[in-house]
Amino acid sequence: MGISQSSIVPDGGASGYHVHGIQENSPAHHAGLEPFFDFILSIGNTRLNRENDLLKALLKANVEKAVRLELWSTKALRVRELEVVPSNMWGGQGLLGASVRFCSFQGAHEKVWHVLDVESNSPAALAGLQAHQDFIVGADQVLQDSEDLFTLIESNEGKPLKLLVYNTGTDLCRELVVTPNGAWGGEGSLGCGIGYGYLHRIPSRPVNLNSHGALPLPTPDDNSRTREIPPGHHTEVNTFTSHLSFPFRRDHFTDG
Repeated sequence: MGISQSSIVPDGGASGYHVHGIQENSPAHHAGLEPFFDFILSIGNTRLNRENDLLKALLKANVEKAVRLELWSTKALRVRELEVVPSNMWGGQGLLGASVRFCSFQGAHEKVWHVLDVESNSPAALAGLQAHQDFIVGADQVLQDSEDLFTLIESNEGKPLKLLVYNTGTDLCRELVVTPNGAWGGEGSLGCGIGYGYLHRIPSRPVNLNSHGALPLPTPDDNSRTREIPPGHHTEVNTFTSHLSFPFRRDHFTDG
């Protein structure tokens, strides 16, 4: 059932539907989609290479039927396949139960902020950020480059910020809320060191295939397959550290 040969990204350029939030017990959750890391490239044999209503139409055409998704994973730097059953009977919003946004996946794995240290009793510590293992990968606002982080923190002083955080220890994403506070008693508004750039990206995880050639996922159902894609060549080598924190994009929609 697994796919062992190497492959290039399917025709349609370097864009797809970026998966953001996934509702618990939704079709997307049970299928094994991963927030932040997965981009939906195709449904069935149809490449989703532009932003329109085709995604919704294909989901509606396959309600309560298993349909193949082709995904680009920025975690594994591979294309993988899985089956999902779009449904309007699972009890939540949308046929997938996932929020998605059409955009390019070129360089998407570079837009992460590494939590390097966390001071005791700081806003970061109270929010539950974990030193060295946590990477901030998303939030309630668009971040195009590293400088957007500082603007976001400064403009939200004393206000709660929802962050999407990936942890290398658990290999899972979680949401948490942090409240920047420059008067908390230590350095910075969050009280944690943040690294950004080439040296602070999420390490590509080794792909351990099971006996069927599938990539195990931390979800209830395991029906995925993988196809390796040679990683692209990136020239960025910048790196910096700071005592702040960051977010991601809100201009997405919920399917269905």
